Amino acid sequence: MYKKYFAWSFDDGLEQDRKIVEILKEYGLGATFHLNSGMFGDKTYEGRIGNLGMIEKPADRFDPDGRHLLKYVPHFRLSQEEAVQLYDGFEIASHTMHHVNLARCSEEVKQREIREDVKNLSAVFQQEVTGFAYPYGIGAKNSKAALKAAGVTYARLAVSQKGFRFPKDPLAMPLSCWHISPHAFEKLDQFFKAEPERDDLFFLMFAHGYEFDFNTKDSNWDKFRRICETVASHEDVISCSIKDAMRMHQED
Repeated sequence: MYKKYFAWSFDDGLEQDRKIVEILKEYGLGATFHLNSGMFGDKTYEGRIGNLGMIEKPADRFDPDGRHLLKYVPHFRLSQEEAVQLYDGFEIASHTMHHVNLARCSEEVKQREIREDVKNLSAVFQQEVTGFAYPYGIGAKNSKAALKAAGVTYARLAVSQKGFRFPKDPLAMPLSCWHISPHAFEKLDQFFKAEPERDDLFFLMFAHGYEFDFNTKDSNWDKFRRICETVASHEDVISCSIKDAMRMHQED
């Protein structure tokens, strides 16, 4: 019997994840958190254009009470100590040590950023890290060899696919939907109504925690909670981490 899987995917390891984890636990949902092991405790502010965080400014050179053309929200990363406590019970995945653009860095830097991040996160969180998310959603074309060498078995992009099939290439895994999409609930409804007649179905929802602080029509905390509530109300949907969804799918 074919199944339906749903997974949240969050990047950067931010202080907003405290509230995210609280809501996920309230509704019994799984998730994967993609972290940068070289940036624990880093603090910046993110300026938005529309629903996208586009301009990042270091906290020590930014006046949050000053006048700015854009609306800025905190992009404060958790300390390593708090992250270990907060993410207990969730999948931890790599995002490179320092959130580097894999499409622009040298092969040496690419391999080190991936290899060391996987190694560091595995040791810190005492779990085998096999997942990855491409910083800025790019770099898959020339990074797969480095990912495989580091033991990565799946890697998430930032582009969305139309259907709900598991990826043919796990190292170029598309999203089902970014939470900021104005069609997020419409896409979810399609998933809930779809019949997995030939294969398992998979819905991968992506977000950065700071985006919920934008408080726009399509990016806010109420929307996040409503998505969680909607998913939890469907008993035929298995909510878990990306890693667990991939494992159970392969075992079927």
